[in-house]
Amino acid sequence: MTLAIERLRASADDGVKISRIRTHSLAPDIARARVERIAAKLAERFGARCHWEGDCLRVEHASVKGMLTLAADNVRLDAELGFPVSLMRAQVEAEIDRLMARELGE
Repeated sequence: MTLAIERLRASADDGVKISRIRTHSLAPDIARARVERIAAKLAERFGARCHWEGDCLRVEHASVKGMLTLAADNVRLDAELGFPVSLMRAQVEAEIDRLMARELGE
């Protein structure tokens, strides 16, 4: 029984990884402003903190660690969801997809 609990704990500690890439044709300053709006919505909805490191916007929360990386023609989101948030993975992915589509275009 203990072994099963330890395996469950180890897999929960690894987190669930999600990635998204959305292409865009926006000017750099506009793309950066749109990424900031995406991050602000995620911060508002999930209580995350955000800060820029160059062209990478880091998103941090007790149960989420991720980054939005801004390139000339795309925005890439990479995140790791901790156990509580991983239970809502589908909702988190749907919200990210909706925000990226709205802010960066279809």
